Amino acid sequence: ALSFEGETGPYCQYAAVRANSIFRKLDNDAVRSAEELIRENSVAADGAKVSEVLAGEAGTEVWSLVMLAERLDEVIAQCAASAEPANLAKYTFTLARAFNLFYHRHRIIAEEDQIRRAVLMAVADITRRRLTAALATLGIAVPERM
Repeated sequence: ALSFEGETGPYCQYAAVRANSIFRKLDNDAVRSAEELIRENSVAADGAKVSEVLAGEAGTEVWSLVMLAERLDEVIAQCAASAEPANLAKYTFTLARAFNLFYHRHRIIAEEDQIRRAVLMAVADITRRRLTAALATLGIAVPERM
């Protein structure tokens, strides 16, 4: 039997599948309009509206997830230099766990504030791409559904 708990490949795959499911539920127009909304509101009024979403404890959590996701290349380089591929597996699990926590705390699709929703979508997209890339580097495919 597969284990979806603990430091397992299926746990990491499930996080990626969960992230992908968000975007399966949205049409391409919704994703494009969210990207435009972030761009427009990042420039307008010095990005005050986007900054509000990223403020406080919730904002710190969101930024932490983005920063963790963006460490993938650094982690791969460190693993190659030290010949320790297990560190990539640990990083991938940490990213999956952080995404699952983010997913439980934020109702991305149901979010009524359009700017907040757009920011959450962007974070989910960054994370799913990096999580999928980390799994691919480990030789683990991400199924469409689990």
